[in-house]
Amino acid sequence: MQRPMSVQNTQWSTIAESSIGQAMAVLGGCSTVGLIAELLAVDETAVRTVVRRLAARSSSRVVIDDLDAVERRPREIPAPAHPELRCRAAELLHSKGFPAATVADQLVEAGVADYPWAARVLLAAADEALANDQIDRAADRLELAYRATREPSARGALAVRLVCVDWRGSPSSRTRNFSRMRAALRGGRVPAAQLPAAVMFLLWHGQTQRADQALGQLSSCPRDEPAPQAEFLRAWLRFTHPPYVPRHQGLFADGRLPADDRLPEPAAGAVESRRPTQPDQRPPHLLGAELLTRLCTTHPLDDTTTLAQRLLTCHRLASTTVETLAAAVHCLIYTDRLDTAAAWCDSLLAEAEARKAPTWQAIFAGLRAETMLRKGNPRAAANEAALALNHVPAEHLGVWVGIPIAVRIRALTSAGRLAEAEAQLRRPVPRALFESRFGLLYLHAHGHFQLATGQPREALRTFRRCGELMRRWRMDFPWLVPWRNDIAVAHLALGEGRHARAFATRHLDLLGGAPAHRTGGVSLRLLAATADRYQRVRLLREATAIARSAGCDLELATVLGDLGAAHRAVGDHEKARMLIREAVRIAEACGADPLLRDLLGERQPAPTVSPLTATPTGVAALSPAERRVAELAAHGKRNREIAAALAITTSTVEQHLTRVYRKLEITRRTELTFTLNAPKTVSAHA
Repeated sequence: MQRPMSVQNTQWSTIAESSIGQAMAVLGGCSTVGLIAELLAVDETAVRTVVRRLAARSSSRVVIDDLDAVERRPREIPAPAHPELRCRAAELLHSKGFPAATVADQLVEAGVADYPWAARVLLAAADEALANDQIDRAADRLELAYRATREPSARGALAVRLVCVDWRGSPSSRTRNFSRMRAALRGGRVPAAQLPAAVMFLLWHGQTQRADQALGQLSSCPRDEPAPQAEFLRAWLRFTHPPYVPRHQGLFADGRLPADDRLPEPAAGAVESRRPTQPDQRPPHLLGAELLTRLCTTHPLDDTTTLAQRLLTCHRLASTTVETLAAAVHCLIYTDRLDTAAAWCDSLLAEAEARKAPTWQAIFAGLRAETMLRKGNPRAAANEAALALNHVPAEHLGVWVGIPIAVRIRALTSAGRLAEAEAQLRRPVPRALFESRFGLLYLHAHGHFQLATGQPREALRTFRRCGELMRRWRMDFPWLVPWRNDIAVAHLALGEGRHARAFATRHLDLLGGAPAHRTGGVSLRLLAATADRYQRVRLLREATAIARSAGCDLELATVLGDLGAAHRAVGDHEKARMLIREAVRIAEACGADPLLRDLLGERQPAPTVSPLTATPTGVAALSPAERRVAELAAHGKRNREIAAALAITTSTVEQHLTRVYRKLEITRRTELTFTLNAPKTVSAHA
């Protein structure tokens, strides 16, 4: 029955157009006549009349019937002035079953969440925002949930989640949310489900006492059904922060991860029997835990890499999976699947960049740098490490900064850029770095810098310290850091061949044979340096095959140079020239300038370090390679002819001549004859 006109007029007179406009603005794309009327507690007919009038005066399309439409807010509609309308809208939309994100937006705009259902809605909406990479929106929703929550453990859980959201953009320990998390941990108010994430954040920044406190709380939690995150944390601690294993025996008392001994070598049949029918369906943290458990053995099984690729293939990069995916990439690196690791780093880096996650970019750029270093490309490794250090301020990278800094030191040293490498060594690093796996990489790089700068005894001490830590932590895996090979190099530099042979042999014993890992080829090369000239050729041939198969350019160039010198020693000059020509080409391509200079200066197979002397001047300042180029130029050879004679590129000839002119303080090629007093014959053997 139609209402009397007087009633409609009376109702119309009490409803201002601004109220309808505000309701439309608040409801946005959800606006319907029915919802507006219910929100304002007025008659639908009156609302429809006002809506038509507003639509006629604007270019916007307004919903007149109960159908959704895209809202273009007309200028005549004022913004809502009071949060009460937003609160009523949130209640209304929640009661009508609208999506959590729609309801959460109303709560965030109102700044109020005093409803029993509000926290649940905000958390669901935050998860949705994170899945869509709407980081600011997720943070706003979690922040409101935190402020509206009164229950202590719920606030502790939210504090950890807020740190997790902050982390992908800036992993700083100086944020409000990080302080909230620490306060909750001090009070024992972080639930067991969030403790693994809190521990990892604390250990990232080397906050060892707080991490110990959190691990103590986790140890006291019931473990009838271990959470996937806790399982991964145990394996991750064993692999990345091994000093915490003996300090928290209770975490490792379930037989999954022995605390007091190296993980046993599983039999193939046992592994097959434990494998689930559909491993792809397991949570990423359980896959990651099994992966690290399999990896932490002297001889990881072949299917360890299969599991790593399954983890990378089946799980998307997210705040909750970044550590597990990084562990999978590390598994590929340590098992010498370097091309596969590089491809995954490229993919994950591209995804992190597209999703604007600087911390993720830093992590996977660092892993790519480590991959390039193991592939023997110091130029690419140094560049990737620099990128990793530039994505996020270095002081925010915590102990993880050890990866890019170590890679950069090692790469710059191999490239002969010793001043830059020394600058990296002067960078401050957390003290806790040396209570983590990352510290081993740093010590390895530092030792090689000491070798390159004529400090073999200091290098020997550094390598021994690395080995002592690995044995103390029960992580003495030859594929992790080949410290015995490193010590052998230092002994060779000191002329102590017997000791060098002992350490290289022990490294091979632990590998179970040279072909088992690319570092086995390095051991053979070091053994060759202590062998007679005929045995040396055989050992170096084996080492060459391993280096070529592993795809390690720097090692391949090094061993080819040694093999060329070995062939020359037995009188096979043609073979020697061919091998050294290939070594020069590879060394030049990967930017290994010190090796290149050694090769061009008839490099000897055994590594030696010259004693430090006063800086030479004049002709004495020329390197062997520069001297050979200068002598050929003094006899009227063109750059192209010099390049062909010495098996180098024209560009390299030009670089050598530039340095020759500078050192001899001359400006013209014709001055070379008088300055050098060049002999009448010059050997062109490379």
